[in-house]
Amino acid sequence: MGQPGAAAARAVRELLRPLSGRPTLRTAVVDLLLWLAASLPTVLEYTAHLAGSPGAKLESPAETAAACAALAAAFAASRPYPLPAALLVLVLSQVWAPTGFILALTMLCYLLGRRDERVWLTGAATLVCVAALAISVALDPEVLFRVPGMMMTYVFTIVLPWMVGSYLRQRENLDEAGWERARRLEREQRIAQDEARLRERSRIAQDMHDSLGHELSLLALRAGGLELAPDMPERHRTSAAELRESATTATERLREIVGVLRESGDPAPTDPAGEGIVEVVERARRSGVDVALERTGTWEGVAPMVDRAAHRVVQEGLTNATKHAPGAPVRVRLERSAEEIAVTVANRAPREPAPRPSDAPGGGRGLVGLAERVRLAGGTLESGERGGGFAVVARFPADGRPAAANEGGPGDGSASAAADEHRRAVRRSLRRRTVSMIAAGAALVAVGLAFAAGGSYLRMASATMEPAEYEDLRVGTPLEQVEPQLPWQQYDPAVDADDSAAPERYDCRYYRSDEGFPSGEYTVFRLCFNEGELVSKDVLEDPGTSASDG
Repeated sequence: MGQPGAAAARAVRELLRPLSGRPTLRTAVVDLLLWLAASLPTVLEYTAHLAGSPGAKLESPAETAAACAALAAAFAASRPYPLPAALLVLVLSQVWAPTGFILALTMLCYLLGRRDERVWLTGAATLVCVAALAISVALDPEVLFRVPGMMMTYVFTIVLPWMVGSYLRQRENLDEAGWERARRLEREQRIAQDEARLRERSRIAQDMHDSLGHELSLLALRAGGLELAPDMPERHRTSAAELRESATTATERLREIVGVLRESGDPAPTDPAGEGIVEVVERARRSGVDVALERTGTWEGVAPMVDRAAHRVVQEGLTNATKHAPGAPVRVRLERSAEEIAVTVANRAPREPAPRPSDAPGGGRGLVGLAERVRLAGGTLESGERGGGFAVVARFPADGRPAAANEGGPGDGSASAAADEHRRAVRRSLRRRTVSMIAAGAALVAVGLAFAAGGSYLRMASATMEPAEYEDLRVGTPLEQVEPQLPWQQYDPAVDADDSAAPERYDCRYYRSDEGFPSGEYTVFRLCFNEGELVSKDVLEDPGTSASDG
């Protein structure tokens, strides 16, 4: 088998491949309702025949039932085989009952666009239909005059419904893919925030080890002093030894627990355990940072959790300032009032361009972990641009009450922002697609109208006779002499409208005058032939009446 034959075989296999599994009760009910709606024009066409309409094609109950059964088979197959179902109704509409199947064809073409993503297969079927139309025109040139009307019908009953269905399907796929991406981004952002919070809690555990370990070491040292005191009674000496051993054991266990909590990639702490905010600022100043420390109120008696959280705020704020605004002046402000404790680290605009986020070290999660530290201390953290620079502000209650362990962490603002941005991007894309679809539909309508206008013009021009030519004709002239002067197409409206006796007695032919063309101001010429010669020529002022000329 050659390549064309193999390609055709693959196309047939793809055409017969079902798109869906077994139907459910819901899909069966939907298909039943669609079939009932599509069968209504068929029943109405048979009703029109009963009322005496001459154009009705369904003339018996058996034909009507067969047409409804064919539609039922098409709608039953429209889910697994949408393209064959649409082609079946298209063929039936051409050879059986065109009016009764128009609604069904429109519905099935819409469902084809909604259910079948194989656009190439639909395009191949369209090319086959165009080829069949071209063959029909080649075999019968008069079919060409029906092409404009057929084009208009196909545009509105086949192409536009399929485009609408395809557009809606693509929009749903785009929405689903976009929302899945937004959900994945939110999950990744939430995981990153959870990691930053866990890392900060690990730092809190390290701080606990530094503070409690120091106190436990002092306790063990004092207990050892009591144990060695010469005037200590033996029973108290034993209690002091047990106290020293318990303090030493507690210190070792605390170190082990903190070592387990610390992440494997985290380096051992190098900052002094008892370092305060003043020491952090002085160390940054010695490293070349232009930093100033301002205080309002006394810092004595601040709760340990608040003190360590404020220490981390200053430490992280100075780190961010040196990383993202090198050379910019930094101001650290500590404020304590009767209502709250506030810690502010603000820097001005950098003196030189800051490195891009991809060039700066770190994972960009310091503020997330810092917010967790501040929250656990009972406070709130704000960060953002201020006066061309950047500021980090932490506020704590004056009593230093820590947050409950089960309180929620900071909101996922960045994840919500990503979802909002995605929704805006989807709306922009949908607007562009909507404009494209409207433009494509308008172009198709314009092409259809152009075909209709051109076909009408060609139809009128091919059935037009000049009045001078009509006047030159003489009754009694043989047909073989008259026929070369006649247009090659008759004017069909006059043929249908002439209700006189002449068409029944003679071979009458009708032509339109070219006066006022293409307006409605024209006359109709009727030429009647009998036994091979012209027997009468008439001018029909109105296609329904006649006035003999000879």
